[in-house]
Amino acid sequence: MKHSHSEIWTHLVLSTKYQTSVFGKAEIHCISEAIGEFADEHGNKSVTFAVLPEHIHILLKLPENMSLNGLVSHLQTFIQSKLKKNGEVNSNFQWEKDYHAHSVSTNRLSVERSAIQRQTLKHQEITLEEELKFLGL
Repeated sequence: MKHSHSEIWTHLVLSTKYQTSVFGKAEIHCISEAIGEFADEHGNKSVTFAVLPEHIHILLKLPENMSLNGLVSHLQTFIQSKLKKNGEVNSNFQWEKDYHAHSVSTNRLSVERSAIQRQTLKHQEITLEEELKFLGL
C-alpha cells in the first residue's frame, strides 16, 4: 500500500552516440508511436516530446516505481526494440551514455511543453552541441 504520492515531472534529452543524425522520417514516426505506447503503459497521459534527427526531448511524469536511470534505460530499450520490430533502417544505432534530465515544477509544465514543441525551430538556429553546452553537458 502506498503511503505517499508525488508527481515528479522530468524533461529528458536523449541523444544518439556522438550525436549522429540517424533518425529519418520513418524512424521519427516509429519513435513517436513508441513514446506514446510507453507513456500509455506507464500512466503518462500528458507526455510531450520532440524527435529530431540525433536527439529526443521528452517531458513526462516519472513513474512512481522507477528511478530516473531505470526510466531512461527502459525507454531507450523500448524505442530501439520498436524500431527493430518495424524493420527501420537505423534501428542498430547506439545511445549516448550521458543524458540530460531536469525536474519541472507543475506550475511550469505549460512553458516546458511549449519549449519542447518548438525544438524543430530552435535547432534551425543552434546545434545540439550548443544546446548541450548550455545545459552543462
